[in-house]
Amino acid sequence: MPVEAALTFGQLFSWRDIERHPHDWIHEANLPAMWDLRGLTLDRVTAALSALVERHEALRTTYHVRDGVPYQRVHETVALPIELVERDGGDQQEAERTAAELIGRPFPMEADLNWRGLLVSVKGEPKFLALSISHLILDAWSVQHLRTQFRALVKDPGATAELGPVPRTLASSQRGQEWAARRTGAERHWRGVLEDGLMDELPTLPSRAYRNRLEATLHSRRIGGLAHAAAKRLGVTAPAVVMALVAAGVARQTGADRVTMSLMASNRFSAGNQRAVGTLNQLVPVVLPVDQGATLAEHVRGLHWAATKAYRHGSYDIDRMSEVAAEYGRPEHGCWFNHLLRCWFNYLQIDDKVADPADDSPAELVWTPLAQQYGQPFRVRVQVQRGRTSLLMLADPDVVPADGMLDILRGVGHGVQLAATGPEAGLKELWSGKELDPSLFPREADGPPR
Repeated sequence: MPVEAALTFGQLFSWRDIERHPHDWIHEANLPAMWDLRGLTLDRVTAALSALVERHEALRTTYHVRDGVPYQRVHETVALPIELVERDGGDQQEAERTAAELIGRPFPMEADLNWRGLLVSVKGEPKFLALSISHLILDAWSVQHLRTQFRALVKDPGATAELGPVPRTLASSQRGQEWAARRTGAERHWRGVLEDGLMDELPTLPSRAYRNRLEATLHSRRIGGLAHAAAKRLGVTAPAVVMALVAAGVARQTGADRVTMSLMASNRFSAGNQRAVGTLNQLVPVVLPVDQGATLAEHVRGLHWAATKAYRHGSYDIDRMSEVAAEYGRPEHGCWFNHLLRCWFNYLQIDDKVADPADDSPAELVWTPLAQQYGQPFRVRVQVQRGRTSLLMLADPDVVPADGMLDILRGVGHGVQLAATGPEAGLKELWSGKELDPSLFPREADGPPR
């Protein structure tokens, strides 16, 4: 018999996030995965996948709504949502085309397993497995855990793995007495942010509403290396260095002396949660003061410690915080998710490859033809993979126009270099107009094509 349970705080957060997506953008919640199957037999692959499904409740979970409240239903068994496809070729281009087709298909939020795959074979031999997994059930860390366990299972069908708490057990803990102090602490943190004031000048949208946005990505191999060098010198983390520079740029563009930034918390800091397979990520807001008279070192360290304190409260009941926020004034459009989490920052280290601070490969700036048209008015997503840092910035042009986005991205490039080599320089030096090395920012960087 299926077992019903409340959602974890991470599941509820993902639900509230995804339900605000316009219907033709809901596929944006899908996470892609591509697993190499060359050299394996079909029987070995399907046995490993079946073992993963039996092992992890998240892969056997559907979501449902009762009286407006979402809940989860864990099934004892499910059929593998994997389609077998025989094709003439199985090269990298074919794999990428298959993945793109799969990731573009949205999942219904209710009564669906929220994951599916295409297993491509050539002349009966498996070549690759393309997976699409909704953020409703898994986060990026969980997908990595599954991949590691899959590799172990295809080598040894009896392989075991150290497991974290299953979602329904975690949900029970989060809503029970053992989490009472943590829930109180999270509410106290939110009240502090609300009393300090959100960035009220940032316009937010109702659920499923569209607005033209701008989106650009700065690719640089050197920025990540310098961020790590600066972090080591200042006794902070590389994400904190980049976040502090982004916050300084937003303050400059908006004329503010503080920025309320929403930080992506993986909520895997405790040993018990590190191996949990589910969706744990949540955004946690923090008010970051920006003193233009401070040194770069003072600014980065101050924002690092403010963020560190906020991360302690990164797991919370978003519905409860919406109730708390109502005491401080309701947004006219009623979309609490957009209103409370307006300006967000996420830093994701995909692999263990260390970026080289001396790598002089030219940086590249790319404008997205169709930017995400809904949700928060400003966001930054940093992804570090294979030694390259990709810094994606999306902005409502009424908040930060195209030239302002370029100014912030230049500030990040200049800032990591200064923080690594001369952090006692004043924060205002970020905007000195100094020409940057092409490895940090392209010399010929234009705005979006018209």
